[in-house]
Amino acid sequence: MKMAELERRSGIGRETIRFYIREGLLPEPERRARNVAAYDEVHTARLKAIKRLQEERFLPLEVIRRVLDGDTTALPPSSDPFAQLGPLLAQRLGVGDGEPPVLLATLTDGDEQAARDAAALEVAGAIAVFESKGGRAVTRLDARIVQLWRDLRRAGYAPENFPAENSINYVELVRGLASTEVARFFDGFAGRIGEADATEKAQAGVEIVNAIISALRIRFILDEVAKRSAELRPRGQAES
Repeated sequence: MKMAELERRSGIGRETIRFYIREGLLPEPERRARNVAAYDEVHTARLKAIKRLQEERFLPLEVIRRVLDGDTTALPPSSDPFAQLGPLLAQRLGVGDGEPPVLLATLTDGDEQAARDAAALEVAGAIAVFESKGGRAVTRLDARIVQLWRDLRRAGYAPENFPAENSINYVELVRGLASTEVARFFDGFAGRIGEADATEKAQAGVEIVNAIISALRIRFILDEVAKRSAELRPRGQAES
């Protein structure tokens, strides 16, 4: 199967898959030509196993590699000290459980384009919609994503030029980055520090890296704008 099919079956993006191959968690694909790679059911099964071990046991990649290679003694007790790290981190970041769901109807407020955008964001995996007592709803964090997309529309970014379907590019990029960051965090700290310390470090890491990514994005956007402007400038015209 091709990479796109492997992504669909496993629910994992290609950048993360390539990272797992580099780290030795997945076997190299069959190379049928220079730029053609073929994957099989072994890749699908191992990816699902990696995802399950990360989500259910919060295992670092080195332990997951040993488990996948048949070393069951590598599994820690179910009372993993990082078992509550996810909920604790979410609470520290202000997106924890206990917040009432936000109804999609309230978010879109009769705006047909906003409703279409929300549907596209759901398909792309940018938000997760669930059924609540009041109807289809999202978490407060996902509501912020929908609202930000509405802000983009109000800023003049029309759907024909900036379709919400393209948000899948953001999803793949950020999910792959997040997977790599979390894997390295667990590899670096699991079993070495306590849960409270880990929560504090994780919060600081999320907030600082968010700022780094924002600064880098601005820097590279300015670089790209400068390149495009230079391409449009008539030859011989000096830059003012």
